[in-house]
Amino acid sequence: MKSRSPQQLIDLFNAKPIIVFEEMQKALNSASRATVFRHLLKVDYRRSYNHNGMYYTKHDSTRYDKQGFFSYKGIHFSRDGNLVATISRLAQESSSGYTQRELHELLKVRVQTPLLTMLHNKQLSRVKVAGRFIYFHPDSEVCKVQLLKRHEIIEERRFEIEAVTEAVVIEILLILIRYPGSRAGDVARRLKGHLPPITIQHVRVVFDRYDLGDVGKKKGSSRR
Repeated sequence: MKSRSPQQLIDLFNAKPIIVFEEMQKALNSASRATVFRHLLKVDYRRSYNHNGMYYTKHDSTRYDKQGFFSYKGIHFSRDGNLVATISRLAQESSSGYTQRELHELLKVRVQTPLLTMLHNKQLSRVKVAGRFIYFHPDSEVCKVQLLKRHEIIEERRFEIEAVTEAVVIEILLILIRYPGSRAGDVARRLKGHLPPITIQHVRVVFDRYDLGDVGKKKGSSRR
């Protein structure tokens, strides 16, 4: 039998952007699951936080975007590893916390279950603001600062709502008719260059007003 080493896995990770477990077993000469995991301990990798973690990729800091994500053909990875660690980092770094919908739009996966688990484990705090639950840093003092910023954003948004005219609504709805399932970021990108400008804030106002986020969940989306 040929000898096995972590270098065989490293070579595989370097050769392909993503791999599945069976490919690692093959690279290690039909190794057992236990043997693969033992060798993986010496490899810097990440598992996908969607598709039930069935995909693996090399942990390369240059791959991630400014929010710490790397995606390949609808398969999503985080520099933090799993979904709970990612949500925790986002909530702690945020200046104003996140709603469930904002996290769903950012991560492109359902987040309700991990959010409830994290609340139970006191890894997050939650406050209801303007009829919506906002998830914040678990530390009460940090949470207070984030909450204040969220109130400021809500006040600013009140003026944005007044700027969303019937003409703006029509333009946004036309994009959704042409590209069913688009999310707020997708719509804003397609309206780039429109005069007068239609911003992501305007789009989000319309999505909230007509509950268009649910439409996106049912029909899928493209990566922003």
